[in-house]
Amino acid sequence: MTVEHEAFASHYVSLANSDGLVRAAAMLSRDGLVTFDGVHDRQSVVELASRLLTAREHRDAAADGVTMIADRGSVADRLGYAGFGAGELEPHTDSSALAQPPRLVMLVCVQPADCGGESSVVDGAAVYADLGGRSSDLLQALKQPGTVRFGDPGYWGSVFEPTVDGRLTIRLRLDGLEHFTSPVVEAVPALRAAISRHVRVLPLQPGQGYLLDNWRMLHGRRGFRGSRLMYRVLGDPVTSCVLPSGFMPRSLSMVGASSDGWDRP
Repeated sequence: MTVEHEAFASHYVSLANSDGLVRAAAMLSRDGLVTFDGVHDRQSVVELASRLLTAREHRDAAADGVTMIADRGSVADRLGYAGFGAGELEPHTDSSALAQPPRLVMLVCVQPADCGGESSVVDGAAVYADLGGRSSDLLQALKQPGTVRFGDPGYWGSVFEPTVDGRLTIRLRLDGLEHFTSPVVEAVPALRAAISRHVRVLPLQPGQGYLLDNWRMLHGRRGFRGSRLMYRVLGDPVTSCVLPSGFMPRSLSMVGASSDGWDRP
Protein backbone atom coordinates (compact mmCIF):
# COMPACT_ATOMS: atom_id res chain seq x y z
CA MET A 1 0.00 0.00 0.00
CA THR A 2 1.41 3.44 -0.91
CA VAL A 3 1.66 6.25 1.62
CA GLU A 4 -1.09 8.12 -0.21
CA HIS A 5 -3.53 5.22 -0.01
CA GLU A 6 -2.49 4.44 3.56
CA ALA A 7 -3.67 7.90 4.66
CA PHE A 8 -7.18 7.04 3.43
CA ALA A 9 -7.22 3.48 4.82
CA SER A 10 -5.90 4.41 8.26
CA HIS A 11 -8.83 6.80 8.87
CA TYR A 12 -11.52 4.79 7.11
CA VAL A 13 -14.90 4.10 8.72
CA SER A 14 -17.79 2.31 7.02
CA LEU A 15 -20.68 4.65 7.71
CA ALA A 16 -23.09 2.00 6.42
CA ASN A 17 -22.46 -0.11 9.54
CA SER A 18 -24.79 0.22 12.52
CA ASP A 19 -21.97 1.62 14.65
CA GLY A 20 -20.59 3.80 11.86
CA LEU A 21 -21.47 7.15 13.40
CA VAL A 22 -20.05 6.21 16.81
CA ARG A 23 -16.82 4.98 15.23
CA ALA A 24 -16.61 8.07 13.01
CA ALA A 25 -16.97 10.39 15.99
CA ALA A 26 -14.29 8.54 17.93
CA MET A 27 -11.95 8.78 14.94
CA LEU A 28 -12.79 12.45 14.42
CA SER A 29 -12.20 13.22 18.09
CA ARG A 30 -8.90 11.33 18.15
CA ASP A 31 -7.38 12.33 14.80
CA GLY A 32 -9.52 15.15 13.42
CA LEU A 33 -10.18 13.16 10.25
CA VAL A 34 -12.51 10.41 8.99
CA THR A 35 -12.55 8.89 5.49
CA PHE A 36 -15.49 7.02 3.97
CA ASP A 37 -16.92 5.71 0.71
CA GLY A 38 -20.20 4.69 -0.91
CA VAL A 39 -21.51 8.22 -1.61
CA HIS A 40 -22.10 8.48 -5.35
CA ASP A 41 -24.61 11.28 -5.97
CA ARG A 42 -25.63 14.66 -4.65
CA GLN A 43 -28.69 13.41 -2.78
CA SER A 44 -26.54 10.84 -0.97
CA VAL A 45 -24.13 13.63 -0.01
CA VAL A 46 -26.99 15.68 1.42
CA GLU A 47 -28.40 12.71 3.33
CA LEU A 48 -25.03 11.75 4.81
CA ALA A 49 -24.28 15.36 5.74
CA SER A 50 -27.60 15.59 7.61
CA ARG A 51 -26.48 12.68 9.83
CA LEU A 52 -23.13 14.25 10.63
CA LEU A 53 -23.53 18.01 10.71
CA THR A 54 -25.80 21.02 10.61
CA ALA A 55 -24.91 22.79 7.38
CA ARG A 56 -23.77 26.41 7.44
CA GLU A 57 -24.77 28.92 4.81
CA HIS A 58 -21.89 29.83 2.52
CA ARG A 59 -21.29 32.24 -0.31
CA ASP A 60 -20.80 29.43 -2.84
CA ALA A 61 -23.24 26.83 -1.50
CA ALA A 62 -26.65 25.98 -2.95
CA ALA A 63 -29.82 25.82 -0.87
CA ASP A 64 -29.05 22.21 0.11
CA GLY A 65 -25.71 23.29 1.59
CA VAL A 66 -23.62 21.69 -1.17
CA THR A 67 -20.86 23.57 -2.99
CA MET A 68 -19.65 22.17 -6.31
CA ILE A 69 -15.85 22.47 -6.38
CA ALA A 70 -14.68 22.49 -10.01
CA ASP A 71 -12.45 24.50 -12.33
CA ARG A 72 -14.35 27.63 -13.33
CA GLY A 73 -11.54 29.18 -15.33
CA SER A 74 -10.99 32.90 -14.83
CA VAL A 75 -13.13 32.96 -11.66
CA ALA A 76 -10.10 31.51 -9.85
CA ASP A 77 -8.08 34.65 -10.62
CA ARG A 78 -10.10 36.56 -8.02
CA LEU A 79 -8.72 36.61 -4.48
CA GLY A 80 -10.53 34.08 -2.34
CA TYR A 81 -11.66 31.93 -5.29
CA ALA A 82 -8.57 29.77 -5.82
CA GLY A 83 -10.60 26.65 -5.02
CA PHE A 84 -12.43 27.13 -8.32
CA GLY A 85 -9.28 26.85 -10.42
CA ALA A 86 -6.94 24.04 -11.41
CA GLY A 87 -3.89 25.19 -9.51
CA GLU A 88 -2.52 23.96 -6.22
CA LEU A 89 -4.61 24.96 -3.21
CA GLU A 90 -2.40 25.43 -0.17
CA PRO A 91 -3.46 23.87 3.14
CA HIS A 92 -5.93 26.22 4.80
CA THR A 93 -8.86 26.67 7.17
CA ASP A 94 -12.25 27.04 5.50
CA SER A 95 -14.05 30.33 6.27
CA SER A 96 -11.05 31.63 8.23
CA ALA A 97 -12.41 35.19 8.01
CA LEU A 98 -15.26 34.31 10.38
CA ALA A 99 -14.91 34.73 14.13
CA GLN A 100 -15.99 31.09 14.43
CA PRO A 101 -15.33 29.07 11.28
CA PRO A 102 -17.48 25.97 10.75
CA ARG A 103 -16.27 23.03 12.81
CA LEU A 104 -16.58 20.42 10.07
CA VAL A 105 -15.72 20.12 6.39
CA MET A 106 -17.12 17.24 4.35
CA LEU A 107 -15.71 16.64 0.87
CA VAL A 108 -16.87 13.93 -1.55
CA CYS A 109 -15.28 13.03 -4.89
CA VAL A 110 -17.63 12.89 -7.87
CA GLN A 111 -14.96 12.87 -10.58
CA PRO A 112 -11.19 12.88 -10.03
CA ALA A 113 -8.94 14.84 -12.36
CA ASP A 114 -7.20 13.23 -15.32
CA CYS A 115 -3.89 14.06 -13.66
CA GLY A 116 -3.21 15.44 -10.17
CA GLY A 117 -5.88 17.07 -8.02
CA GLU A 118 -5.33 14.79 -5.01
CA SER A 119 -6.72 16.17 -1.77
CA SER A 120 -4.28 16.90 1.05
CA VAL A 121 -4.70 17.25 4.80
CA VAL A 122 -2.40 18.49 7.55
CA ASP A 123 -2.88 17.88 11.27
CA GLY A 124 -2.51 21.15 13.18
CA ALA A 125 -1.56 19.18 16.29
CA ALA A 126 1.43 17.70 14.46
CA VAL A 127 2.46 21.11 13.10
CA TYR A 128 2.26 22.64 16.58
CA ALA A 129 4.29 19.80 18.14
CA ASP A 130 6.86 20.02 15.33
CA LEU A 131 7.36 23.76 15.83
CA GLY A 132 7.42 23.34 19.60
CA GLY A 133 10.30 20.91 19.28
CA ARG A 134 12.30 23.49 17.33
CA SER A 135 11.65 26.89 18.90
CA SER A 136 9.38 28.14 21.69
CA ASP A 137 9.79 31.65 20.24
CA LEU A 138 8.15 30.50 16.99
CA LEU A 139 5.14 29.19 18.86
CA GLN A 140 4.82 32.32 20.97
CA ALA A 141 4.76 34.45 17.82
CA LEU A 142 2.13 32.23 16.18
CA LYS A 143 -0.04 32.30 19.33
CA GLN A 144 0.04 36.06 19.87
CA PRO A 145 -3.56 37.41 19.73
CA GLY A 146 -4.53 39.92 17.07
CA THR A 147 -1.39 39.52 14.96
CA VAL A 148 -2.88 37.99 11.79
CA ARG A 149 -5.74 39.23 9.64
CA PHE A 150 -7.68 36.51 7.86
CA GLY A 151 -9.70 37.89 4.95
CA ASP A 152 -10.55 41.48 4.08
CA PRO A 153 -11.83 43.11 6.24
CA GLY A 154 -11.90 39.70 7.90
CA TYR A 155 -10.94 38.57 11.37
CA TRP A 156 -7.92 39.50 13.48
CA GLY A 157 -6.57 36.55 15.43
CA SER A 158 -3.59 34.20 15.51
CA VAL A 159 -2.50 31.01 13.78
CA PHE A 160 -2.85 29.04 17.02
CA GLU A 161 -5.63 30.16 19.36
CA PRO A 162 -6.45 28.82 22.85
CA THR A 163 -9.93 27.51 23.67
CA VAL A 164 -11.76 27.79 26.99
CA ASP A 165 -10.98 24.16 27.85
CA GLY A 166 -7.20 24.48 27.54
CA ARG A 167 -6.95 23.19 23.98
CA LEU A 168 -5.76 24.93 20.81
CA THR A 169 -7.15 25.56 17.34
CA ILE A 170 -5.32 26.31 14.12
CA ARG A 171 -6.43 28.96 11.61
CA LEU A 172 -4.60 29.70 8.36
CA ARG A 173 -4.92 30.92 4.82
CA LEU A 174 -2.16 31.63 2.29
CA ASP A 175 -4.13 32.92 -0.70
CA GLY A 176 -3.30 36.62 -0.62
CA LEU A 177 -6.15 37.48 1.75
CA GLU A 178 -3.97 37.15 4.85
CA HIS A 179 -1.82 39.73 6.60
CA PHE A 180 0.90 38.71 9.04
CA THR A 181 2.28 41.36 11.38
CA SER A 182 5.70 41.29 12.98
CA PRO A 183 7.00 39.01 14.52
CA VAL A 184 4.56 36.53 12.96
CA VAL A 185 5.76 37.26 9.44
CA GLU A 186 9.26 36.10 10.44
CA ALA A 187 7.78 32.78 11.65
CA VAL A 188 5.87 32.03 8.43
CA PRO A 189 8.75 30.27 6.61
CA ALA A 190 9.15 27.85 9.54
CA LEU A 191 5.37 27.38 9.64
CA ARG A 192 5.27 26.55 5.93
CA ALA A 193 8.14 24.10 6.35
CA ALA A 194 6.40 22.35 9.25
CA ILE A 195 3.18 22.09 7.24
CA SER A 196 5.06 20.53 4.30
CA ARG A 197 6.55 17.91 6.63
CA HIS A 198 3.09 16.76 7.75
CA VAL A 199 1.05 16.81 4.53
CA ARG A 200 -0.89 13.59 3.93
CA VAL A 201 -2.30 13.00 0.46
CA LEU A 202 -5.78 11.55 -0.17
CA PRO A 203 -6.23 10.50 -3.83
CA LEU A 204 -10.02 10.26 -3.60
CA GLN A 205 -11.88 8.09 -6.08
CA PRO A 206 -15.57 8.50 -7.09
CA GLY A 207 -17.79 7.95 -4.06
CA GLN A 208 -14.97 8.44 -1.56
CA GLY A 209 -14.72 11.39 0.79
CA TYR A 210 -13.52 12.77 4.09
CA LEU A 211 -14.89 14.58 7.11
CA LEU A 212 -12.45 16.74 9.04
CA ASP A 213 -12.29 19.02 12.05
CA ASN A 214 -11.81 22.46 10.50
CA TRP A 215 -10.47 23.79 13.82
CA ARG A 216 -7.68 21.20 13.87
CA MET A 217 -6.95 20.09 10.30
CA LEU A 218 -5.81 22.16 7.33
CA HIS A 219 -6.81 20.92 3.89
CA GLY A 220 -5.91 21.64 0.28
CA ARG A 221 -5.21 19.91 -3.03
CA ARG A 222 -2.59 19.42 -5.69
CA GLY A 223 -2.82 21.19 -9.03
CA PHE A 224 -4.50 19.20 -11.76
CA ARG A 225 -5.36 18.78 -15.44
CA GLY A 226 -8.71 17.73 -16.84
CA SER A 227 -12.18 17.80 -15.30
CA ARG A 228 -12.46 17.42 -11.54
CA LEU A 229 -15.65 17.68 -9.47
CA MET A 230 -16.06 17.56 -5.70
CA TYR A 231 -19.06 18.20 -3.46
CA ARG A 232 -18.35 20.10 -0.25
CA VAL A 233 -20.54 20.76 2.79
CA LEU A 234 -19.53 23.00 5.70
CA GLY A 235 -21.21 22.86 9.08
CA ASP A 236 -21.15 22.12 12.78
CA PRO A 237 -21.56 18.78 14.57
CA VAL A 238 -25.11 17.55 15.13
CA THR A 239 -26.23 17.75 18.74
CA SER A 240 -25.45 14.06 19.38
CA CYS A 241 -21.77 14.68 18.61
CA VAL A 242 -19.54 15.93 21.43
CA LEU A 243 -16.40 17.06 19.64
CA PRO A 244 -13.53 18.60 21.62
CA SER A 245 -12.35 21.97 20.32
CA GLY A 246 -9.21 21.68 18.23
CA PHE A 247 -6.41 19.68 19.84
CA MET A 248 -4.54 19.20 23.09
CA PRO A 249 -0.89 20.35 22.89
CA ARG A 250 1.34 17.26 22.96
CA SER A 251 4.67 16.05 21.69
CA LEU A 252 4.75 14.53 18.22
CA SER A 253 4.89 11.04 19.74
CA MET A 254 1.60 11.69 21.55
CA VAL A 255 -0.38 13.21 18.67
CA GLY A 256 -3.32 10.93 17.91
CA ALA A 257 -4.03 9.76 21.47
CA SER A 258 -7.55 8.33 21.52
CA SER A 259 -10.77 9.74 22.95
CA ASP A 260 -14.41 9.11 22.14
CA GLY A 261 -16.67 11.85 20.76
CA TRP A 262 -20.17 10.65 19.88
CA ASP A 263 -22.88 10.28 22.48
CA ARG A 264 -24.06 6.68 22.51
CA PRO A 265 -27.82 5.98 22.45
